[in-house]
Amino acid sequence: MSAVVSVAGLGVAYRSGGREIPVVHDVGFELLPGRTLALVGESGSGKSTVAATLLGHLRYGSRLTGGTVRVDGHDVFALPARELRRLRGGTVAMIAQNAGQALTPSMRIGRQIAEAGGDVPVTDLLEQVRLPRPAELARRYPHELSGGQQQRVAIAMAIATRPKVLVLDEPTTGLDVLTQRSVLDLVGSLRDDLGLAAVLVSHDLGVVARMADEVCVLRSGRVVEAAPTRRLFAAPADPYTRRLLSSVPRLTDAGLALVGEDGTREVRPKRPVPDDAVPSVEVRDVTIDYGSSRAVDGVSFQVRRGEVLALVGESGSGKSTLAWALAGLRGPSGGSMTHGDGDLGASARRRPLALRRKIQLVFQNADTSLNPRRSVGDAVRRPLRFFGAVSSRDEAAARARRLITDVRLDADFADRLPAQLSGGQRQRIGIARALAGEPDILIADEITTALDVSVQADVLRLLDDLRRERDLACLFISHDLAVVRGIADRVVVLRHGVVVEEGPTDAVFAAPGHPYTRQLMAAALEPDPDAEPVVEAADDWQDAAEPGDVWTDLGGAHRVRRWRPADG
Repeated sequence: MSAVVSVAGLGVAYRSGGREIPVVHDVGFELLPGRTLALVGESGSGKSTVAATLLGHLRYGSRLTGGTVRVDGHDVFALPARELRRLRGGTVAMIAQNAGQALTPSMRIGRQIAEAGGDVPVTDLLEQVRLPRPAELARRYPHELSGGQQQRVAIAMAIATRPKVLVLDEPTTGLDVLTQRSVLDLVGSLRDDLGLAAVLVSHDLGVVARMADEVCVLRSGRVVEAAPTRRLFAAPADPYTRRLLSSVPRLTDAGLALVGEDGTREVRPKRPVPDDAVPSVEVRDVTIDYGSSRAVDGVSFQVRRGEVLALVGESGSGKSTLAWALAGLRGPSGGSMTHGDGDLGASARRRPLALRRKIQLVFQNADTSLNPRRSVGDAVRRPLRFFGAVSSRDEAAARARRLITDVRLDADFADRLPAQLSGGQRQRIGIARALAGEPDILIADEITTALDVSVQADVLRLLDDLRRERDLACLFISHDLAVVRGIADRVVVLRHGVVVEEGPTDAVFAAPGHPYTRQLMAAALEPDPDAEPVVEAADDWQDAAEPGDVWTDLGGAHRVRRWRPADG
């Protein structure tokens, strides 16, 4: 069987500041039909640039400096424009990271799929990607679908013309573990059924371990290691590969991992939260409605000073809705939310400044939460002035530079624009901006979702250091259960806006009592192709909670919402 993709001696350079900057150096690989090759590495390693060359794409201002890219026997960069258009979508199709942005918001789903071309009816394609009621769904607009459904629509568009090669660029980033697992299973079955070759770009080594047959590790545009997946994960040869693998959090880690230059890892124990720690925020029987739909239903919890409380659950479980309500961006429909300094039921604008500054939010996407035309120093100075924490411009500038050093960046970063920072550096600036108000509780909403594993580890250690140094309470929202295992002291599991399990993190992960928690843990992917699920997924179940009899107490502040096996 001959290779459907052959890349040899590939070199790419960008022009910047009047000079050429090489970003890909002498990269080569071959890919057979029905096989998956993963390109992995940190941000800036060149993996997305290499993958894009299979479609003949080069970023504006860049050029090929050497080598060839052959797909299905054709030299991609020697093709005339018409044949290159035929190659894109016909022979090679791409599934982008964010399907919500890739879909046209004002066009119905069915019409968008039809525009992709091919002879397969739209409803058949929607059935093939396992979407329910395809005829009805084809008439919907993208905003009427969940993130997982949008990603399945993007897959349907990609396979409409029956291509020979799929390029998957971070296809499950931002999806919860259950949705991620189902999307990956779908891609795997389509690859096998249609005999597709796939190139997977991912920073999630759990996804790579599950999906890839071979792995190519890139660093600064160069291949540092390439091997079959099982061999690479079992015995990585290069120190850089070992560091990447060691940086990945595991479901069995009882703290955050500290990784050495040689790839050795040591798990730092969590600092115990004192029994007499003062509650910073208390939530009691909170309900939040969107029109006639109830997003949060009777949720109660408290977060103490120096404690990290994690909210976990799949998309739509109400995690972010609760965070926005605490930050004053969404009003509760019922129940109470209180801070030691006052009531949190009012919107942020109606809260006294002294209370408003106490609760600060670190956003998921630092790229869009920072003004691209303002220096990052200005982003940090603004809340200092807003909350009246400084009396002069010079004091504001000095405080901003000190906050930037507090998040382990050089003070000179204050003069840079967001585009001049890496993703991890921008996220650190987001944390510095939140600290400017001198809060006693930070809300971290999926802050490591889009970061590669080594940068994610650095940001998590920073957050853990800050809560130790400043005695901060932290409400940590994540769909990554391994991250939650390492950083959280307690965990609350949400499903459809209802708490189904809560307790100390170690207790919940050691013996999950609710079938939904077990389902989440069984779907989590470990960085090991041969890893078995840490727990077995539960059989079908149904809720058995009744007024006055909601919880089963498992001891040690660990309790589970009552449930029973589904009727046979």
